[in-house]
Amino acid sequence: MEIIQEFKIIWEYLRKYKKAVKKTAILAMVGATITAIIPYIYGRLVDAVSIEVFSLDFVLALLGIWVLMSLCSAILKRIVSVSASFTSINISNDLICESSEHIINLPLSFHKEKKVGEILSRITRACERLREIIGYMTFWILPQFFTVLVGVTILFFVDWRLSLGALTIFLPSIIITIYRTPSILEASKKLNEKFDQGLGIINDSFLNVQSIKSCAAEWFQKEKIDSSYKKEVASAFKKLIILWHNTTLCQQIILSLGFLIIFGYAIFLLKINQITSGELIMFLGYLNLVQAPLSDLLYQWISFQQGMTVIKRARKLLFIKPEHYNLEGKILKEVQGKVEFKNVSFGYKEKNLILTDINLTAPAGKKIAIVGGSGEGKTTLVDLISLYFIPTRGKILIDSIDIKKLNLSFLRKTIAYVPQEIILFNDTIKSNIQYGKPNASEQEIIEAAKAANAHNFIEAFPKKYEQLVGERGIKLSTGQKQRLAIARALIRNPKILILDEATSSLDMESERLVQGALEKLIKNRTTFIIAHRLSTVRNADKILVLEKGKIVEQGTHKELIKKKGRYFKFYSLQFKI
Repeated sequence: MEIIQEFKIIWEYLRKYKKAVKKTAILAMVGATITAIIPYIYGRLVDAVSIEVFSLDFVLALLGIWVLMSLCSAILKRIVSVSASFTSINISNDLICESSEHIINLPLSFHKEKKVGEILSRITRACERLREIIGYMTFWILPQFFTVLVGVTILFFVDWRLSLGALTIFLPSIIITIYRTPSILEASKKLNEKFDQGLGIINDSFLNVQSIKSCAAEWFQKEKIDSSYKKEVASAFKKLIILWHNTTLCQQIILSLGFLIIFGYAIFLLKINQITSGELIMFLGYLNLVQAPLSDLLYQWISFQQGMTVIKRARKLLFIKPEHYNLEGKILKEVQGKVEFKNVSFGYKEKNLILTDINLTAPAGKKIAIVGGSGEGKTTLVDLISLYFIPTRGKILIDSIDIKKLNLSFLRKTIAYVPQEIILFNDTIKSNIQYGKPNASEQEIIEAAKAANAHNFIEAFPKKYEQLVGERGIKLSTGQKQRLAIARALIRNPKILILDEATSSLDMESERLVQGALEKLIKNRTTFIIAHRLSTVRNADKILVLEKGKIVEQGTHKELIKKKGRYFKFYSLQFKI
């Protein structure tokens, strides 16, 4: 049954804290039992003072027990509430950390397909729902129903007719809950989808605010957000509210009529002397005790189901296969840096290949340039070296060893990559450079910055290396971000270096200085350079020309110019030959 699976999911998170859960559950049940006994005490108290001659000591004893039990109940509720809150906070934090860590470990293909805002929405709302289910429903609502069970049991021994009448009220409430839940959950599911889509649009707006402003498209983006939230999300929300309140109304009518009938029956029993005044008061107490949780039954059950829908939707992410880090894979004592592609093809779908039959050898320490038009597969080709994507066919070798047999962490530590689009962490300049080598010393950070021609502009900041760069490095110019990324790559001292238009965003003076630094640093490193500006690849040891995912030409600059093929056409267009 699905409900059993849902409880298993909750227990999966509770199990880690089972000592605290066990302690809290025992205290909750003790508190629930005390609460259930209290109406019996004040019922007996009424009977005790109703007779002509009553024992004052007995009455005082009952009053003392009443007060003592009320205090114990209040103290236990407070302890349970605090303990449940602490446990639910720990569990929801476990879920958000588990989910975040798992998502970081997912392949790059996943991150290219999914919106950050949508994923973040799934995780955060699942954490909120899990905290509610653990903190409120598990340790608060369930003990309340235990109180009802104990109370009805006690009432059964007082008068079985009243107890049976109270139990019959449960039946129509349960039927309504079961009948109405599927339609409410379906409406809730649609709302979740619309809500995630809306957050995805908002997240995109924040990430691309500069593009929005540069196009003066604030009004256009506002319309997209309004369309998502004021129309689609609002419409889904209103439908859910109507379904919810209509169901609640039906339940409240049935409960009110049911309690009115059973109360009338109790008055009748009192009138014919079948029960005492104290038993009537006791019955009213238990009726009140039953009414609150019963009225809450629909709300809490559907809340639980809605919460589980959100949690299960977020947990689907956890079942996406992460990257295989091959922890048992080889770790080479020394890397020379020779890279070979042997009959390599790749496509997200095998029928639609992006790269076809790639064969190339990059000797250790040599500089390989990759040129071609947009969308020809240049970035995809170098991404395969780091195993961001697994080749559909063929092998990639480093120092004659298939990279699939290497430990993935080791492989990626061997390679430094400077992408065309630089994204920095919202942290200090020092931390952003140090990310390339977490244990790097301050002197190493400074040397890397100097090599990337970044030291001078860093020193000009008020806080120098402790300067915050802002979200995605928004406080820096594009050229400054590019140089920090180069410094972050260089500090790793890699054997294989990948530059994806690494100097494309620099002014002429900065480019000259960085190119000079790079020429020194790429010495004895196998370097792959993706370039659209052919002036940056003239001195490469080998130039590869990609067209439609295939290498159509390869050779040195002079050799390719002499061929007067595809490379010559690119060169002629750029330099107006």
